[in-house]
Amino acid sequence: MAPAPDGSPPPTDGSDDDRPHSFSWHADRVVDRFGELRILALVPLLVTVLNVEAVRRTVGSAGRGFTVGVKFLFPAPLSSLWTFTDPPAPAVPFRDERRIGDSTVGAVQPETTPRRRSGFGTDVTIQTPIENVELPLEAIGVELGARIGLLVVAYAVISGILMAAYVGGIDRLLRGNPVSVPACVTTYAPRFVLYNLVAFAGFLLLIPAVAMGPVGLVLAFPALLLVGYLFYPVPFLFVVSDAPFLEAFRRAVRLTGAGGPPLRFALWHLAAGVAVSLVLSLLVNLGVPGFLFALGISAPVALLLTATTVSFFQEYDGDERFSDDEPSSSGREPFETDEDGWAAN
Repeated sequence: MAPAPDGSPPPTDGSDDDRPHSFSWHADRVVDRFGELRILALVPLLVTVLNVEAVRRTVGSAGRGFTVGVKFLFPAPLSSLWTFTDPPAPAVPFRDERRIGDSTVGAVQPETTPRRRSGFGTDVTIQTPIENVELPLEAIGVELGARIGLLVVAYAVISGILMAAYVGGIDRLLRGNPVSVPACVTTYAPRFVLYNLVAFAGFLLLIPAVAMGPVGLVLAFPALLLVGYLFYPVPFLFVVSDAPFLEAFRRAVRLTGAGGPPLRFALWHLAAGVAVSLVLSLLVNLGVPGFLFALGISAPVALLLTATTVSFFQEYDGDERFSDDEPSSSGREPFETDEDGWAAN
């Protein structure tokens, strides 16, 4: 963007004083650069299809009823189809007994509606890339708990590596640099792995509330929204600002606690998530065609939302007008700049 003929700063969509820009401005910026970013849409697509259990339930859902839902989603470093919607409930077999003479013949047939667990108790759902495992909370002993812990650590490491390569790649491409997967993984993966483990520890704190039933869930919901809002910048600050682990949490609370642009951005993201999740929850009820259509929508949309968030925090990074203490530790320009030093959009 070249300066005006009279030497004044180049015009923008509201002048530099309008920064930080809005959610829609950053979304437009990402759309303009989507040709460079689109290869990264393979990451959310891969994460979606690796959940074999969810895929199996979705492709076999046609004719088993119809469910619609929405999700309230804060920005996340890595989203997939299952971030926006849950797969249809699995069919539960039931025994159809028919008497032939003096004998009883039992045939197991698919049930057309899901069967809920009766009585009291709490089921814990463990999500893995391959399938979702549901276990009664009271059945988890020391040995099983240790195995679950190892599974969680393995999942934290794998997803942390994916997040580092994915978010780091988006950041580099938006700055006009080539993607270097080894450099991104080496630099950011340890922080993302630790972040995943902290998130799982937070999940464990919710188990008592879940065990209380509906009352506990109602009480926990506002707390979940507050925590989700306060800390949503953390994984993006790992990459955009190259912030150390604890420093990223401190900066996140300072940014979101002040309200203003980070709050408005989060609200727009919540609205976008509700709209996308509503559409995708409708599609996953339609069997194979619906799944393929939903997969084709969710991968680029997930990339768009994550890249929009990266772009938003790139604008904050190193901009002294929106920082109340030291400059960014990344030492990088908040935006890719052209030869005249103006932010390129």
